[in-house]
Amino acid sequence: MATHNPAEPLCPPPNRASGRLSPIGLLCDGILSAVNAAPGLPDNARMAIGTQVSGIVVMFSAAETKVETAKKRIRDLRKDVRALKERLAVLNQEHFGTSSERSLDSDADIDLGDDNPDEEDEQDEEAKAKGKAARKISKDIKIRRVDHYPEDMTCCTCGCQMKSIKAEERVGSFQIVPEHVVVVKDVYHTCACNRDERCKENKPVAAKATKFIMRNRGVETGLIVEAAAQKFFESNAIYRMERRFANSNINLSRQTIGRNLAHLSRFLRPVCEELLEYIRSGSVAHMDETPLRIQAPGTGKSDTGYLWALCRDERCWNPDTHPAVYYEYAPTRAGEVAERLLTGSLIEYLQTDGYAGYNRLFRTDGTNQPMTPVRCWAHARRKFHETLKATGSGLAARVRSKITKLYKIEKTAVGLPSEARLAIRQEQSMPILDDIHTDLLKAEGRAHGELKKAINYTLNAFDALRRFVFDGRLEIDNNPIERCMRLIALAKKNSIGAGSHEAAQVWAIFYTLIESARLNQVNPRAYLNWVVEQIERSGGEIDHAKLMPWHCPVGHLDA
Repeated sequence: MATHNPAEPLCPPPNRASGRLSPIGLLCDGILSAVNAAPGLPDNARMAIGTQVSGIVVMFSAAETKVETAKKRIRDLRKDVRALKERLAVLNQEHFGTSSERSLDSDADIDLGDDNPDEEDEQDEEAKAKGKAARKISKDIKIRRVDHYPEDMTCCTCGCQMKSIKAEERVGSFQIVPEHVVVVKDVYHTCACNRDERCKENKPVAAKATKFIMRNRGVETGLIVEAAAQKFFESNAIYRMERRFANSNINLSRQTIGRNLAHLSRFLRPVCEELLEYIRSGSVAHMDETPLRIQAPGTGKSDTGYLWALCRDERCWNPDTHPAVYYEYAPTRAGEVAERLLTGSLIEYLQTDGYAGYNRLFRTDGTNQPMTPVRCWAHARRKFHETLKATGSGLAARVRSKITKLYKIEKTAVGLPSEARLAIRQEQSMPILDDIHTDLLKAEGRAHGELKKAINYTLNAFDALRRFVFDGRLEIDNNPIERCMRLIALAKKNSIGAGSHEAAQVWAIFYTLIESARLNQVNPRAYLNWVVEQIERSGGEIDHAKLMPWHCPVGHLDA
């Protein structure tokens, strides 16, 4: 039988393999030390106590391991929740927030106008000091004069009728005359002379139809032009015009109006093609696309097509040029649509957003004349703005602030020749771009979540983003074409989309003419009427290049 060595503790000590003891381990170690030091305690009691205490230590160690595993899982879940909250904040901003971040940062104004709050305040004070300014009335508005006389014009002394000795003309008031419809009946006469026997030998002469565009149709061009202006310029649905006609007991359905809009658009298409050739002859262009819902009657479903837009706007550095925009409808978003529109053009630089479909335009494999890509700082800036709102990142705030400085520099370059713009950008904008690039490279490795996405987006496109500092003809962003999408966005909100793929092509034709007129400060309604009148008068035998908006003699908004 083995005997116990009194020099060795009978109770086993807690496990010290980890190199340190937990609070429970220290407590158990103290209990075992006290048991081993207790005099007169039987060995079997010491052994039993030691076994129970060691079991407690093992159980606590297992529980501690589970707790550490659970804590790690909680940390991972919190990280996932934080990322989801960032994404949710971005989605809320995109869906419910304002379309511009200027409301949150007064210095973050991306409008390249000459706005100066201090100057505006001074102008307002001067206007108040001088009194109310005279109301401007367009020359196109008819003025009706109404004379007002005293109720009793009888002289109280002699009883004769008094005469006017002074007429004071006061500020006129605007009055709306409700629209009215007039039915025009065309009566064609046949004429002959029966004066004598010799005249009877002459054949009768019949009047010929003078209509060209709306020949054999029950509506005049003016009504369809008005329908086009209301639908595509004022974003009013055609069913509202149908309802107004019905209130006047006029049976003119929206289907009839739609068919005549499509009929008229065929005569306007050559004008749009001239605008496209004018845009393609420039050296710099902007391009974008927007989805358009297409109805599929009888199926209960709808298709999705795309309106592609191509814009030429050089007013920031060449005030003598004329801006223009062209829209093309396509049932697909494939890059081959952009390639088809630009093949054979003289465009050197094409400014777009980050859509990969444009990449085929920049290939150098000989399939087309390669263009140089230019990217948009407004898109990059929006990435950091959304990240700042979602995470409060200091880096996002700094980058956004530096991009704002770039826009402030651009304000000073508006209207200057391209050489002067280039010099300003090389001196002032280039150092800021270098700072942004350095900050993004330093943070690239440790960033995560939405900030990581913003950094990757900007770094991947940085060469195309900084290209504007090497050519004074380029813009800092793609806003010229983005502004041309506003009317279309409003029309999509006010309707359920185009009735068919053919109707979407009609949309493209009328938006081309209306937006090009707006860019040239010409009233779109007056411009459409003028173009239709010129085509009608010439019977279609006209040089459509003479029908560009800048040739329109009426409807200038700055007149």
